[in-house]
Amino acid sequence: MIRAVLLVLLLGGCAVRELDRMKDLDARGDWAALAATQLPDCDGPRDSVCAEKHALRARGCARLAAGNLSETERRRLLDCALESGRAALAASGDTDPAERSAWRAAHASALLDSREARPARKACGDNAELLTQADLLRRETPDAPRARFLAASARLTAARCGAPPCPLLRDAAALLHDPPTEAAPQWRALSAGVAITARSLACPTS
Repeated sequence: MIRAVLLVLLLGGCAVRELDRMKDLDARGDWAALAATQLPDCDGPRDSVCAEKHALRARGCARLAAGNLSETERRRLLDCALESGRAALAASGDTDPAERSAWRAAHASALLDSREARPARKACGDNAELLTQADLLRRETPDAPRARFLAASARLTAARCGAPPCPLLRDAAALLHDPPTEAAPQWRALSAGVAITARSLACPTS
């Protein structure tokens, strides 16, 4: 019994030291080292240390994926970001809600990047998960512009992927009101896409 307790304490200490190392890598912007970190599966839905390690690895992979890379390497890094992002959220039951929402926003952004990097015919799978995560993010942070943008983008693509389009496009248009100044070009482009698709399908957006 004592040996078992000591083993648990030892493993827990190792996990915390690894988290501290990864936090230091994150602070230094060493995305390559974060992305290269091999992590075990988390121990259930309330493994906050493991969840944070996966969130850090996901950030490293996503930051690297934004670079000037070959299509193959970008796909590998996006898959890494998605894998660790899912693991972080799945184990985040004891994580501070604000931090969990930040992880969800990062994961949804990685899903958007992944969707955009795929051929159109293969984008619908990523978009289905993006729609789910964006709507969860909206419930957690209802006033966040990024949550509205991600949810609107997911609805536009869902309409193009074969879901009943008119309700989705109407919702997407409503979500895109009051764009933040710093992201106005992105929002205008998405709004234009929603409007063009709605017109082509004879869908009202108001």
